[in-house]
Amino acid sequence: MTTFKEIRGQLIKSLASDPSPVATGDMWYNSTSKTLKGVQAVGAWASGGNLPRSTANNAGAGTQTAGLNFGGFNQSNGTEEYNGSNWSGGGNLGTARQNLMGFGLQTAAIACGGDNPGPSVKNESETYNGSAWSEGNNLNTARGLAGACGIVTAGIVFSGGPEPSPTANSEEYNGTSWSEGNNVNTAKFNVMGCGTQTAALKMGGNPTSDSVEEYNGTSWTAGTALPVARIGAAAAGLQTAALLFAGSIPPSATRTNTSINYDGSSWTATPSMGTASNFLAGAGSNTAALAIGGYNPPSGSNRTEEFTVAGATKTFTTS
Repeated sequence: MTTFKEIRGQLIKSLASDPSPVATGDMWYNSTSKTLKGVQAVGAWASGGNLPRSTANNAGAGTQTAGLNFGGFNQSNGTEEYNGSNWSGGGNLGTARQNLMGFGLQTAAIACGGDNPGPSVKNESETYNGSAWSEGNNLNTARGLAGACGIVTAGIVFSGGPEPSPTANSEEYNGTSWSEGNNVNTAKFNVMGCGTQTAALKMGGNPTSDSVEEYNGTSWTAGTALPVARIGAAAAGLQTAALLFAGSIPPSATRTNTSINYDGSSWTATPSMGTASNFLAGAGSNTAALAIGGYNPPSGSNRTEEFTVAGATKTFTTS
């Protein structure tokens, strides 16, 4: 059995009173109350500042305190920047579209693919510098509703496609051009993605799936399946520290407000969002995520929700 010292590099201290300040993972024995205590990570969703427009089928990038939203419902070219409290207008996309993919930071982001009604899928790729979008080299495979993650100089897009015929292709971006990577094992659209170019995570999708695939920079392998299949959700974080939230639960396609966390081997439930949603954008990390917009029949939503993990002191018992 692994001991606390082996995990944390120190023994559990005996103290007459609870220490201050404390951090997540700290543990001590309170000799006055004769109880074992520690600081446990506790997450919660809260409302953020509303977008200036309603949107769904949009894309996001950045962090919780420096987020980016672009494109979306009714083929919008709109872009908005978030400072942790409020959204303000940014430079418009050169090509208006919905169901597009995005990754990167608020001051260095990529918008690629997407579609117009029809659907007419696109291969356009644009780069954002914090104020304006500029045209970049096109994707090799036109697609929308794909997974995407990474940074502006090392990104990846995978699966997606024109409905109802998804592609298995994945493509890697080096800051200038797109090159073919190895295919995913199962082609899907409406997939969710997060991570990095060399450690990406592909989750769920349509045709209905609870499948998870992990990319190591060379090939895709099966990960631990989702507890429940879902499509049209959003994701944030890394391959070994991911948060998946909202979306639709087949077969009824009911919108959900649930969120789940992935540690690279197993999924655990986290607190639910305030509002059920699907076809929204996500950004940030698994401890500081943004949920942006989302479908609110018959149109999009201007909602923003923030997921934050904080430390809470817990008394441990044998029960």
